[in-house]
Amino acid sequence: METAIPALVNGKKTTVPLTRTLTIPGPRMALIRQSGTVTASLDADLKTFVNGLAGKAQDARFEELWDGWAVVQRNALKIDLAATRANVLAAIKDPRGVKASVLVAGQTPPTRTLDYFVSRGITAHLGTGETNYYGSSEDRVTNIHVGAKNFSDRLFEGKTFSFNQFVGPVTSRNGYVTGLVIAGDRTASGVGGGICQVSTTLFRTLYGAGLPIAQRQNHSYQVHYYDPQGLDATIYQPSLDLKFANDTGGALWFQTEWDDEAASLSISVFGKTRDFTVEIGKPKILSSTPSPADRLIPDATIPAGQRKQVDWAAPGAVIEVTRKLVSDGKTIKQDTLKSSYRPWPNIFLVGTGR
Repeated sequence: METAIPALVNGKKTTVPLTRTLTIPGPRMALIRQSGTVTASLDADLKTFVNGLAGKAQDARFEELWDGWAVVQRNALKIDLAATRANVLAAIKDPRGVKASVLVAGQTPPTRTLDYFVSRGITAHLGTGETNYYGSSEDRVTNIHVGAKNFSDRLFEGKTFSFNQFVGPVTSRNGYVTGLVIAGDRTASGVGGGICQVSTTLFRTLYGAGLPIAQRQNHSYQVHYYDPQGLDATIYQPSLDLKFANDTGGALWFQTEWDDEAASLSISVFGKTRDFTVEIGKPKILSSTPSPADRLIPDATIPAGQRKQVDWAAPGAVIEVTRKLVSDGKTIKQDTLKSSYRPWPNIFLVGTGR
């Protein structure tokens, strides 16, 4: 099956090729040719293939193609099965036939078309942030999913982006579960533990897009999930928020992807074309402080003689990251992001229970 579907490339409407292939192995094809017909088993495979092509239309969204990002509108395809079957039969009867074309009789657009983006001037990829959550508990992964869904094909129109307002209350009513959160000088249980994986990913997205930071606070200590350090952002509702000024002159469009097998999370943002590129330097450690001695905390919920590690040691550090906005090879703006992390010990809960 070869056809073309609508796309928005560099702000211009065009089409991109769409190709799907059903391959019949040689030995099987030899037996089919001996019969000289579209056998029952081949007809069943053909119907399955065609039904897969003629699925529901998919709303237009950004996709990363072979040569960059573009908005792709995946229309529903109307397939002429009878004509397609005739093409297959012709290929069977031709000893040299190796290809049969699927006849696409028409296309039906989805609800959200290219015009949704054209009308808002959202035509360019501005930035993508990525983090890894390998080793996270099931509860933490659940909260990452719940939080990240807020950035799944979502529009923002406004001059100041607020993470807390965009995501809404981090509560059990909204699907969050109890996980580990940083509370004072230790890690404790709290609803939404892991939401900072999302805020950190989003911070890297908008920081990489060149938007001015309006409010950001790094974590108390260096959390291993957020390597490289110095590019994290913690939130704690309702007071501690992550905010950026939207100076793009238009709306922002968010898309998110996650892969639990690879434990990777990414958030991408799109908007109006910018006349500069963003260069982010490697984090620079200005100073470092060794982690303190292990901390032992009595806990009656754990049997006597047992202990459970709930925190892992991390050195204290002051880290700087430099961001440059570059146009025509010249730096038009530069800023420095500074993060101060406390030295953190291994923390063990020591059982006192019976």
